Amino acid sequence: MGKEFVCCSFLLLFVSIAPGNVAASHTADDGVHSTSHMGMSMGMEEDDLLNPGAKVFATIKDIAVGKTMPIYFPYIDDPTSFQFLPKHKTHHIPLSSELLPQLLRFFSFSPDSHQALAMEQTLKICEMEAPKGEVQGCVTSLESLVDFAQGFFGPDSQVGIVRSSMISKSTPLLQNYTVVESIEISTGKLIACHNEPYPYAVYYCHFQWGSVNKVFKVSLRGDNGDQVDAAFLCHMDTSTWSASHIGFRLLGLKPGDSEICHFFPAYDMVVVP
Repeated sequence: MGKEFVCCSFLLLFVSIAPGNVAASHTADDGVHSTSHMGMSMGMEEDDLLNPGAKVFATIKDIAVGKTMPIYFPYIDDPTSFQFLPKHKTHHIPLSSELLPQLLRFFSFSPDSHQALAMEQTLKICEMEAPKGEVQGCVTSLESLVDFAQGFFGPDSQVGIVRSSMISKSTPLLQNYTVVESIEISTGKLIACHNEPYPYAVYYCHFQWGSVNKVFKVSLRGDNGDQVDAAFLCHMDTSTWSASHIGFRLLGLKPGDSEICHFFPAYDMVVVP
C-alpha cells in the first residue's frame, strides 16, 4: 500500500519522521505532553465558558474575509516533541491501562505523579468505546496513522495532513484576529487527530461513517500584526450532538441549527485523502 504524503499548499504537509524529545512539553518540562482536547470535545463545565482556551469555535460565516473574532492559539515551546517517533521505537510499547504500572516503571514515573495521571487519562481515551457510527483509535507512528487513515479512505489512497502554523513566543495566546483569506481544502471524508498527554507522541484519531465535514485554510492577522495560517474543521451535521456541547453554548446555537467549526492548534491535525 502506498504511504506517500501529498502536498497541497503549505498546510497540506509532507510529513517526515524525526526523533522527538520524549520528555518534552510545550507547557511544562514534566515528561508528558499536556494538550488533551477531550474537555471541549465532550462538553465543558459551565465555568469553562470563561476559559480563554475555549475561544476556538465558530461557523463558516465567521471566516468571511474581513471578519474579526477572538481566537486562542497555544504557544508550542518545542515542536519536535509532537513529531512521531519511528515505528520501531514505539511498536513494542503497549497502550494498555492494565499495564500502566509496568509503563510507569519503564518511563521512571512515580505512580502518584501528575505524569502518571496524565498517562492514565490518555490510556482511558485510547480504550474508550466509540459512539455509534464512529471509529476511533490512537496512533503512535506515521505508519500507524497511514494504516488507520487508509482503513477509512481506502487501501490505495494517499494521505495528507493539514495543520495550523505555530505562533511566535511574543504572540498573545488570545487576541482578536481578522480573516485575510479563507480557502476550502477538502470536503467529505476527514479524520481529526488530537495530541494526547504521553511521554512520546500519541494521537487520538476519530471519524464518523457517512458524515460530511469540511476543512478550510484560514489566513488570519492578529491585532499585534502577526499572521497565523489555521486549519479550520467544520462538522456540517450537528443534529445528533448534545445541546450541552460547549460549541453551542459559546455560539448561542442548538443542535441542527448550524455547522460547528473549530480552529486547530498546531499540535493537532486533520488527515485528508
